[in-house]
Amino acid sequence: MIKFHIRQIPAHVWVISILLLSLSLYFELFSNTPRTGTFWVINLISVTLFSYHLGLVGGIAVLLLILGVRIGVDFQTFSSLSTTYIIRALIVNSIGFITSISIGYLAGKLRSKERKIREIFSNNDITFWTRDLITGKVTVSEGNAEVYGVSRKEFEKKPDLWKEQIHPEDLPILLNAIDKQMTGEKTSIVYRIHRADGEIRWVEDRGTPVFNKKGVLTKIDGVIFDVTTSKIAKDQMNKMAYRDSLTDLPNRNWFQNYLQTALEKHSTLAVMFIDFDNFKRINDTFGHRAGDFLLRQIANRLQSCLREGDIVSRLGGDEFLVLVENAEVNEVIEIAERIIREMNDPYTVEGTEILATPSIGISLAPESGNDAESLIEMADFAMYLAKKRGKNNYQFYNDELNKQMKRRTLLETRLHKAIENEELEVYYQPQIRLNTGCLAGAEALLRWECDLGKISPEEFIPIAEDNGLIIPIGEWVLREACKHLKRFNKNGMNGFPISVNLSTKQLMHPTIVDRIKEILFEEDVKPQMITLEITESALLFYEDAKQNITELRCLGVGISLDDFGVGFSSLSMIKNIEVDELKIDKSFLNDALENKRVRSLLETIIQIGKNLEAKVVIEGVETAVEMEFLMKQQVYGQGYFYSRPLTVGKFEQWYNAFYRKEKENRLIEK
Repeated sequence: MIKFHIRQIPAHVWVISILLLSLSLYFELFSNTPRTGTFWVINLISVTLFSYHLGLVGGIAVLLLILGVRIGVDFQTFSSLSTTYIIRALIVNSIGFITSISIGYLAGKLRSKERKIREIFSNNDITFWTRDLITGKVTVSEGNAEVYGVSRKEFEKKPDLWKEQIHPEDLPILLNAIDKQMTGEKTSIVYRIHRADGEIRWVEDRGTPVFNKKGVLTKIDGVIFDVTTSKIAKDQMNKMAYRDSLTDLPNRNWFQNYLQTALEKHSTLAVMFIDFDNFKRINDTFGHRAGDFLLRQIANRLQSCLREGDIVSRLGGDEFLVLVENAEVNEVIEIAERIIREMNDPYTVEGTEILATPSIGISLAPESGNDAESLIEMADFAMYLAKKRGKNNYQFYNDELNKQMKRRTLLETRLHKAIENEELEVYYQPQIRLNTGCLAGAEALLRWECDLGKISPEEFIPIAEDNGLIIPIGEWVLREACKHLKRFNKNGMNGFPISVNLSTKQLMHPTIVDRIKEILFEEDVKPQMITLEITESALLFYEDAKQNITELRCLGVGISLDDFGVGFSSLSMIKNIEVDELKIDKSFLNDALENKRVRSLLETIIQIGKNLEAKVVIEGVETAVEMEFLMKQQVYGQGYFYSRPLTVGKFEQWYNAFYRKEKENRLIEK
């Protein structure tokens, strides 16, 4: 440890100590004039120096070393001295020894603490300044000058140099702080320094007024913290928290905060919720990279449609928010129409022209609401209305929408406990093989009745899909269908499968196959007795769902393509999936009897289904004429002509009555 510290002793200390030792020995041994004590007086300087650099241990070690040298040089003289004399001499000189060692040790400690303080200030980018209000002189530390990119001497020659280095936009901040300091107020401000080398530094400047004993303000003491690094890091974090990384637009957090601030100013404003139609299809067809490129084009074009001061924000996916402040309704309409007009021009993605038209929902403040979240939700709800009304248009949030939104909120709240409260029930509608009149299957249809009355599936299913409840509800329906299937078999109603609807969200869920396996195993139902109906529009997401579809077919359950002909897929898309059943939407049947063109189209679709070796089911059979027409096609029918959807008990009654009638007809024929 001592050896390590010795290396830290400056060379000049060694030189001085050796010279002092040599000089003292000369005076002690060769001088004709007696110089009692000169040797120790001179060498105590060396003791002090070593104590300064090495501490107490170093000072004592050097003292013993010097003593050893002195004895060794004139050992004969020292050996003749009496013990009493040596002890008395040590006692007399001990004051000098202790004093010299203490002075060196304390001075070394002070130096060490000063160095540590400097290191702390240096590591934390802290510097000092003082402005004397009487003389006008500005004194700064060297570190302070370095922050400004100049030397300390330059600062002292030109006291107002610091003003010239302040970023022009931030100078008013500093001048305002100086005014406050002159009134005796402490200040803490952040501003930018524009250095001569072009670099911008951010600093935090804290000024403290100093008064003399008479209470007169005499100077301002201050410290400056270089906060450039933390400022840059904070700006980057803010950008991540409040900016969309893809389009560099403000994100929802920033938009919502700004909107709330704007509302507090009581200004009239409009919020637009914009969703781009068919973006999902574009993304799936061309890939995510092309989709991202399209979103950047959309963002740029949206900004070009707005007035100066209007704000556009990306909410996520292909959804954007626009804030229009201080505008009359007719101006808002003009902006919405301009957005639709400009957005209807094709975009070029990977050399291909594509369309991505907008559906716009608009809410107004203060008419529609007075808080940011509500206005965004209302605009979102109005956007859904725009989509229902054909897309590529705008709709304002109004009283009717308000009623719908309140009802939707009520339904969503109650739907969360619908299973727990036993409000859901599964109904069944039979499927008939028309050329034989035999029961070929039954479709499980979900019904909901609560304190609000009977709720239509067309109303509550979309809510369940939006909030994710469709997953547990869908599993509940499948389990109920399995239980009822076992009940039917027990009651002699065997031989027909049950069809259960599977939503697109369920189909794409990563655990759907495992959950269906578990339910079938727990309820002891063969997979072949269950058919899962998926809508034709689900094929748009085939790439995301094909693995699940493949595994379900391998499991043995049937796959039915529901509402065929009215979805978004083309005939070419069904080549991607093997289906066991093709359900043709009732709209074809309704028009086929009166329109030869529709009839030909229906017959063609039926033939396609047969060529795919699929069971073809026509929905919406309601009249004898429709039934007779379809009997010639040798297909299956489902509709009110045979039965409305029935509860489990009533379906059993219908089954018994249906087959009793069939038996009676056969007896009559015989």
